[in-house]
Amino acid sequence: MNKISHFLLILMLICPSFLKAQDIFTVLSYNIENAFDTTHDEGKNDHEYCEGGERRWSKRKLFQKLRGVSKVIVAADEDRPVDLVGLCEVENDTVMEYLTRHTPLSAIGYQYVMTHSDDERGIDVALLYSPFTFHPVDTQHIKTDIPEHPVRDILHVAGTIMGGDTLDVYVLHLPSKLGGGEAFHRSMKVTQLLKENIDSVLSCRHHPNLILMGDFNADTRSPQLKLLTKHTPLKDQIAHLKPGTYKYQGEWSTLDHILTHTTSLSPTRSDILALPFLTEPDPTHGDFKPHRTYLGPAYKGGISDHLPVFTRFKYSR
Repeated sequence: MNKISHFLLILMLICPSFLKAQDIFTVLSYNIENAFDTTHDEGKNDHEYCEGGERRWSKRKLFQKLRGVSKVIVAADEDRPVDLVGLCEVENDTVMEYLTRHTPLSAIGYQYVMTHSDDERGIDVALLYSPFTFHPVDTQHIKTDIPEHPVRDILHVAGTIMGGDTLDVYVLHLPSKLGGGEAFHRSMKVTQLLKENIDSVLSCRHHPNLILMGDFNADTRSPQLKLLTKHTPLKDQIAHLKPGTYKYQGEWSTLDHILTHTTSLSPTRSDILALPFLTEPDPTHGDFKPHRTYLGPAYKGGISDHLPVFTRFKYSR
């Protein structure tokens, strides 16, 4: 028995509230804003985030960001570790190894899977999971064929949860809005491919449990979200929450979502986590804004320009 398993066994024996918490399953999604390591990946346009690059990125700054990410994950739920964490804007395995092995998250024992897509900058998505509550059985990287403008893969992980039911988890970072009509066309093409995959899963699971999470680069009223939720049982858990997850020129929008259709899990609470250490005053537009890592070329020292989103479920079967 390893140290983490021994620790959990002790908790179960002495803490009744820990046993009660086993009825809960929690999910967090977070775009962590350009989590690059400090070395160049061959064939990727990551030079500005290499040591000696124009942003003066460094291991000290990277570890400050990753310690902040770990703080968010731990603070998201006061009762128990978050079961699944979807991360956007992660460069590679080096960053994920740093996060899971060299921050306070190492005590929890998270494992991860991630994409290795053709994105020009080398940006990918990753899924952190607790091996005590989620057991991956199959992983798929959903690719979209846009050779003139490579886009990020979608990560699809099928695994089992308590009771042996299957949970299909998707982590995605849809193409940016930058580029007008062409960018919108790319985003819709990726969304259509995602919908086809979801429809296939819904048709073959006897008791489907689906969770889609990530940065959709699109708000609740967008064609992308309507395509995913119209004529499907998917529901956006974040749709009407305040203030939003991203602030641009004083206006909040919700670009980060958790879409669900679950027969074994019942959502009981969803939040946009505007934790005090994730925000700073907005002197230009009033109120507050995410405390980001960079504003243009200027280093601001925060964690991300997005706020994380969180959903708590209760086992229903």
